Amino acid sequence: MLSRRDFLKLGGAAVLTTAFSRLNLPQLDASPAPVIYHGSRNHPTIAITFDDDWHPEVLDQLIEMVKPYPDFRFTFFAIGDAILIDEALSPGVWKRIAQNGHEIGYHTFHHVDPAVMSAKALIADFDQWMNTLQQVLGFQPTVHFAKPPYDDLSPSFLTLCKERYLVATLYSLGYEATTVDEGLNLAAKTRNGDIVQMHTYQDPNQGRFDVAITEKVLPYLAEQGFTPVTLSTLYDQLLQDQYNSLGCDVGTGASLTRTCIEP
Repeated sequence: MLSRRDFLKLGGAAVLTTAFSRLNLPQLDASPAPVIYHGSRNHPTIAITFDDDWHPEVLDQLIEMVKPYPDFRFTFFAIGDAILIDEALSPGVWKRIAQNGHEIGYHTFHHVDPAVMSAKALIADFDQWMNTLQQVLGFQPTVHFAKPPYDDLSPSFLTLCKERYLVATLYSLGYEATTVDEGLNLAAKTRNGDIVQMHTYQDPNQGRFDVAITEKVLPYLAEQGFTPVTLSTLYDQLLQDQYNSLGCDVGTGASLTRTCIEP
């Protein structure tokens, strides 16, 4: 029986092997950290992610914006510096995000390219980020996903993900554009399972229309039958498609629990 920790260590290929034979610790340690670019192409769900997460007033806007759609959720890849500033400017904003069912992922503390940081430094960075998030939330959060600044899946970043049992995350589509109409044109390319990258900027004078685009995109996605969900839900669907036929029970998206029973 595999625990969640063993699954994240093993990655997809090793899980298939484990369904039929036992693996020893050296094999576990040799397995890479899992990486996700998109979810299952068989389900009309997507993940809309917001990087950096400055501007707490925008975070509150996004929380309210999605409320007319009870099943819609976002994932926020927050910088540690932004978490602290957001909390100072709008106390409780990150609690409101969590209480409304949205997901929070790691995006480093200072938005430094992970390629210039050692694995040891990144692990310390993640631990500092986690402590900060716990401080503002008032409870110990569970964090499953980590997105590298500048999309740099460096060896040190992948080592961090393996050591802290995180899924390294990139994206398959973005709605960011210099006009709202261009953003809607990009949204028309949405496919099942897409991970959509956005930011929390709202400054038309600088060509940043992320919030306005999101406001227009949500009803369009609803009309097209897409449901934005958390990355945990998207990832769990992907695992279900890949492994359920081989005798694995699917756990909840919140925990990413997978159990494979050996014959």
